[in-house]
Amino acid sequence: MKSKKISIGFLLGAVLITGCTNDFIRPEGSTSYTNSGAMGGAVAGALAGQIIGQDTKGTLIGAAAGALLGTAVGSSMQQQENEFRSVLYSSGVGIVNTGRSILLTLPGGLTFPTSGAQIKPEFTRQLNSIAFVLNKYPNSRIKITGHTDNTGSYNYNLTLSEQRAYSVRNYLVKQGVDSQRITSLGMASDLPISSNSSKAGRQANRRVTLEVFSK
Repeated sequence: MKSKKISIGFLLGAVLITGCTNDFIRPEGSTSYTNSGAMGGAVAGALAGQIIGQDTKGTLIGAAAGALLGTAVGSSMQQQENEFRSVLYSSGVGIVNTGRSILLTLPGGLTFPTSGAQIKPEFTRQLNSIAFVLNKYPNSRIKITGHTDNTGSYNYNLTLSEQRAYSVRNYLVKQGVDSQRITSLGMASDLPISSNSSKAGRQANRRVTLEVFSK
């Protein structure tokens, strides 16, 4: 039994390593989507195989199938990231690969007027580009979150952050993105990415983020 467990561990490791070998671009040097996808898929597949087959063969078959599925999902996410970087080059939109999602950051100063939630006409080109990529990958889901600095009352900032997130959501839906794929919410000043003690910090905190996940 002990030797069987060692063999399973060794073969699972081989599956994971195989699933992680890809030539994808890692612009910010973070973990590959394919890496995390293969690992998660292999573990889930192994568990399913063990439950169904209740033997080593079932475990290994499940792990291999899960790793392949996870790798395919990761590949799709990588393609999306590369396309976002292509269409949003020099647009002012931040793009980060978190290892499990693509995080797009829309600076508040570029996207909205001061204290307003209407999208600036000059920023619609960037949103059109984002919608174009999202429509090419209908199996991804999108979480849109509005953020503010801590100037003013919390309730005011919460409402403003919600309205801004919803404005971006509505614009994308008008460009053909399925509303069922999108969730939107406001976080007010709860998740700052910089200090609110400086003008530059407050400006950085005023933003809307779009996080793209595989379904």
